[in-house]
Amino acid sequence: MRSGDGSVSITYTPAAADIDVHVTARPQLGILVPYLRYTLTANNNGPDTAVSTTITASLPRGLSATGLPAGCTTSAGTVTCTFEAIASGAGAAKSFDIPLHLLSLGRVSVAATRTASTPTDPNAANDSASANCTVISILLATCS
Repeated sequence: MRSGDGSVSITYTPAAADIDVHVTARPQLGILVPYLRYTLTANNNGPDTAVSTTITASLPRGLSATGLPAGCTTSAGTVTCTFEAIASGAGAAKSFDIPLHLLSLGRVSVAATRTASTPTDPNAANDSASANCTVISILLATCS
């Protein structure tokens, strides 16, 4: 913008995308083994497009994830999912399964956190979430 004295002022506003992380869980009956399906969702509250986003979920000790979609990997008690571009106001989700076994009783909690994103995320308050299931028997589980 030009002022009356001929000088030019430039205002730079860095790009930002506010990624809001959610985790949901649902018990599923499988053909051979029942399982819990956890879904990681990255919602972009804007104002700009998130070019890439990474969410890492921690799994309960001794449990592993299966059925990983493209862009997700697992190792040492974690699942890491990378999301491609998410427009402002849009969201993307990826799901994985935790198989249940005869001794899978009690609480199964998965906590997820945005571990990286481009451009920067100005609001760290909504970068983490968790979902819990209570397994009563191999065929009976409730999730919240």
